[in-house]
Amino acid sequence: MPASCYYHSALPAVAVCSRCGRSICSSCCKPYLDLAMCPNCYNTRVPRPMPIPVPAPSPYMQSGPRMMPTGMACGPFPRPPFLLKYWWMPAALFFIAAALIGVNAAALLSPVFFSAWASIFPWVIPIGYFGFILGMVLSLIIIGALALYFLGFRVLSAFLVFPAAIVSLFIGGGFLAGVMIGVLGALLVIFAQRMYPWN
Repeated sequence: MPASCYYHSALPAVAVCSRCGRSICSSCCKPYLDLAMCPNCYNTRVPRPMPIPVPAPSPYMQSGPRMMPTGMACGPFPRPPFLLKYWWMPAALFFIAAALIGVNAAALLSPVFFSAWASIFPWVIPIGYFGFILGMVLSLIIIGALALYFLGFRVLSAFLVFPAAIVSLFIGGGFLAGVMIGVLGALLVIFAQRMYPWN
């Protein structure tokens, strides 16, 4: 008469546990590699796979022209990087550059300011009062780039602001600060897009 299962005496044994030698039925037989094991040996001896830890999502929410959903990771960063957190900074620099270039262009209509400015920047003399028109056009280009920035076309806005700020040197560069601020804003946008392409 065949041996009965150690765990179920009413059932016939079909195998012997490779670890403890107990007779086991088909429902108790637990295959592991090329071994047959009883439930007790299987539960105590077979290593369980380690669960893969799921990282907790980053709890920040970015506001701005292109919003990231809550919980989106910041890559290797525990907090949002500076240029993602302060996304509005290049936009503010664009606005300041446009304002300075526009004010400088309007000031060129004053003969006193024009003569004083021409003594500092002699290249404005051949342009004459055309510098006013040039300055206003450049200022409007930067304002248009600012609108593109808020519509999500950040790199395009940077490539509009950068040459407009450089060309404004022909009218004195918005008191020169306009050039530096516009170029700085454009470089910040390009750097942010290069470092954080999801932005």
